[in-house]
Parts: sequence; C-alpha cells; structure tokens
Amino acid sequence: MRRLIVTAAVAALAVAFVVVPTGAEGAKSSKYLWATINICDTLKHPNDMGVRASMPGDGTHKRMYMRFRAQFYNATKKRYENVQGSGLSGWIYAGSARYTFRQAGFTFSFDRPAPGAEFKLRGVVSFEWRKKQRTRSGKRRWVVVRKATRVTKGGRAGVRGADPPGFSSGVCQIR
Repeated sequence: MRRLIVTAAVAALAVAFVVVPTGAEGAKSSKYLWATINICDTLKHPNDMGVRASMPGDGTHKRMYMRFRAQFYNATKKRYENVQGSGLSGWIYAGSARYTFRQAGFTFSFDRPAPGAEFKLRGVVSFEWRKKQRTRSGKRRWVVVRKATRVTKGGRAGVRGADPPGFSSGVCQIR
C-alpha cells in the first residue's frame, strides 16, 4: 500500500512538471506575441500605415510566418471592416522558431482621402508556426501546428522600423 502511494505521488509530480512549461510558454507568448502600428501618414511615408508584429519562438526548427491585414472603421456600421484589394499581405516568413522572438512588418499604401475626410485604420496580424511532418506516402511537408491572431495595440517598446523612432499605436488616421 505504501509503495502505491509513493508511485501516485511521483506520477502527480510528473504531471506538475509537464504543466509548468506550458504555463511558462503561455507567459512567454503573451510577452512576445503582439502587433502594433509603427508608421502612420508621416512626411517620409505619406498615406502609409506600417504594421509591425512580433511572435515568440520555442527553440525548435519550426518556421514562423505572419500575414498582415488592414482594416478601416466604418462609421455608419460602427465597426472595423477589411480593406479590399491590397489590404492583405501574403504570408511573410518571420524566421526560425529557434530564436526567442522574431519581428516582421508590412506597409500599406492608401490614396489620399478627399479634402475634409479621413481614414481611421488598424491592423490585424495572423501568425502561424509550421513544422515538417511526414505524410502517409513518406514525403515531408510543412504543416501548421499553431495559429494566433492579434489586433494592433499601442504602447510597445522596441518596435523596429518605427517612424518616428519609438512610435507605436493601435490605430492610424490618414487625413
């Protein structure tokens, strides 16, 4: 009877160790998984909105990809809607998941609004982690093993490529 109790305690302890890394990964993900606007209608980038994002690696050989989408605020419907046409980037390779995190960005260009009008914009970033898996036929191909999505938010430090330097916002108004 005593041996059974010890075995159960060891099994419970093993489960606790399995749970801890998952929690740590979740905390790491929240720190390094974000999207922000780093360029918004500046002298160097008139009528442009730059979206920058970061995604966490996990120390493996997975590949990390991001896809950027521009959305505009429809005041009549009181909601954000997708920009049609060039409002969606292709999948951009952000780097290997061997690193702690990787950043990538995409810049959207817009026509100047009519005099007195403005565009209120935001970005939405989709994230994918992909790894090679063997198919039934024995071939290896890249498959998506994790997905996430983030809407742009401001207040980020360490945003690369910002204009002006240090700029980080959740929305962009082009006038």
